[in-house]
Amino acid sequence: MDDDFSELSLDDLMRTDLSIIAEEGVFSVLDSDFPETSFRRLGDLLLIEVSEHIYTKYWNHKYHAMVFAEAVVRAVTRLEVEGHPISSASIENDDEPHIFIRWCLTLPVSTAADELIASVRAADELVWKRANFILDNSDSVLVLGKDTDDSLLLLKDIQAELETLGYFVYIIKEQPDKLGESVIQKVLRYALSSKFVVVENSEPSGHLYEMPHVAKMAECIVVVLQQTGRGATWMFEDVYAKVANCKKFTYDRNELAVVVRQSVDWAEDFYKAFSTYQQTVLPWMTP
Repeated sequence: MDDDFSELSLDDLMRTDLSIIAEEGVFSVLDSDFPETSFRRLGDLLLIEVSEHIYTKYWNHKYHAMVFAEAVVRAVTRLEVEGHPISSASIENDDEPHIFIRWCLTLPVSTAADELIASVRAADELVWKRANFILDNSDSVLVLGKDTDDSLLLLKDIQAELETLGYFVYIIKEQPDKLGESVIQKVLRYALSSKFVVVENSEPSGHLYEMPHVAKMAECIVVVLQQTGRGATWMFEDVYAKVANCKKFTYDRNELAVVVRQSVDWAEDFYKAFSTYQQTVLPWMTP
């Protein structure tokens, strides 16, 4: 293949042996029936960048264009965490009406051209479907716990870890209050709009009142994080045995990231298992 040739149609791409392209080249695929794509070879890998251009003037979607773009970024992060070869989502919005979303797909250099085309199309559809799912069904997480001084910094660390996994995270103290709404109503409003709730339970705080409402009355999926050798109360200990939607994870401070990931895996597995159960036993939930 001519190293100087950088623009390919789908027909050109189908005639290309990707395993022998030069590493110096960057190749663009331009076709009206294909996502805007460029790729290059890096050793045994093909690094493929997919670009989405949203022109807000003609954007026809129930969600604002930038809201959707941010959901795409979170969708790519969630899919990467789940093991898909998708990564590195970004948004460019220098010119206000134009939003560019870019993300990467990684494939082996041995991938045939037709497989690359099919993979890009499948990945593009998967990303858009997940972005819509995130907006329609909420991939947000509510974090509760002591929220003053160093304890607030701990909640911020938990928030940061969750955000690296692609979630939108609420710390209840930082959300605006509404006249006429009690504290527990505010907590329930955010809990019920979240996929699951994380409670940091190492020190006593208002969460001791909030947790029974969230875990038992509202039946939210609840992750309890508790530092080794510490704990706000013994009153929750028997809850973990009786209430299936609530699980405690004990952690050392230097292992927070690992335990947050483990707790998220449990919460997601519980969500999927419960969803499957609903589809099995409730006729109006049948897919």
